Amino acid sequence: MAKRIVQALLVSASAVEALIITPAQSNAAAAACPTPPTVDGFYGYQGTVKSSTPLRTGPASTCSGRYISGAVAVSCWYANSAGNIWYATMHYGTLQDGWVYGGNFTELNMTLNDENYCDGW
Repeated sequence: MAKRIVQALLVSASAVEALIITPAQSNAAAAACPTPPTVDGFYGYQGTVKSSTPLRTGPASTCSGRYISGAVAVSCWYANSAGNIWYATMHYGTLQDGWVYGGNFTELNMTLNDENYCDGW
C-alpha cells in the first residue's frame, strides 16, 4: 500500500513539473528574434553609440548579439513590430554589422525618411 502511495506521488509530481515547464518553453519560443529586412550594405551615415551598446542580429531586444562602443557607420533605419526604431549598423572597431536600437545613439547624422528606410532596395 505504501509503495502505491509513493508511486502515485511521484507520478503527480512529474505531472505538476511538466505543467510548470511547458509554459516557460512556449514563452521562450514566442520571444524569438524576428527576421531582419534586407540591407543593401552601403553604410553612408556616421554615428556614435553609448558604451556597451548591444549590436544585435535583428531589430529587436530578443535578438542575440555582442556589445560595442564608439564610432559606427549606419546603412538604414527600420521600425519593428513594437514601433521601435532600429538602425542597420557596422561597428568601425570590429567591422561587425548588426542592428542597434535608436535610443543607444549619442550622435547620428541621419534623418528618418523613405530614402534611407531598410526595405531591401
